[in-house]
Amino acid sequence: MTKKFKSLKKTPKKNQTYFLLTFRRSSNSYVKFTWDDTEIEHHWLKSYRIYSTIKDVKRAAKFVKDFIKSHKEQLNYITSEPKPETKVWYGIDMDGTSNDLGHFFFDPSNEDHQLSLKLGLLYNNPRMVQKASKIITKALDMEQKRLKYKFLTETPKSGTIVYYPHFGVESGVEGWEYDPDAPEFVRYLKLGLLFSKKKHALRASIDMLKQINSTIPK
Repeated sequence: MTKKFKSLKKTPKKNQTYFLLTFRRSSNSYVKFTWDDTEIEHHWLKSYRIYSTIKDVKRAAKFVKDFIKSHKEQLNYITSEPKPETKVWYGIDMDGTSNDLGHFFFDPSNEDHQLSLKLGLLYNNPRMVQKASKIITKALDMEQKRLKYKFLTETPKSGTIVYYPHFGVESGVEGWEYDPDAPEFVRYLKLGLLFSKKKHALRASIDMLKQINSTIPK
């Protein structure tokens, strides 16, 4: 299971130190910067690329590496060694911006090229890089929400009591035995709306309602 990591949500102060989740240095997957209040930094902040501690950015990097490894088909990166001098593409920071694209001609004797290949960071064209970057951002978004709300990501055993937000009842939460053949349960699981504990489902229910009506009391 992924260890908890927390990206920065609020804009850092001028010259505040932060750690950028990036694969421009494949060996450690992060770079230390100071906040300069640039447009790209605000983009990184919104896309879960900025962290206040080394521990958090290292955990985020491990999550991304594991995600890349387990989603080969979805990300569609190069898995077999290209022929020498083949033009391959990569994302400098994998942040999805147009300025993030880079390329080189593959050299089998180059250790950095081989490491990028091993980590699943090479692509056949720039469109694939940008698409993969967006998928990774969505994965980071989903993981941050999972860590906050603690919703289920794996299918429970049949008959397990699970909870989900239900705005049609006073409590805001319903609990039922999980049925893998019931399409509504499968959908709730896919959407991140099933919980193993009532208190977690209730917190998610309250937060969803607040998105609609900010006057709801805590």
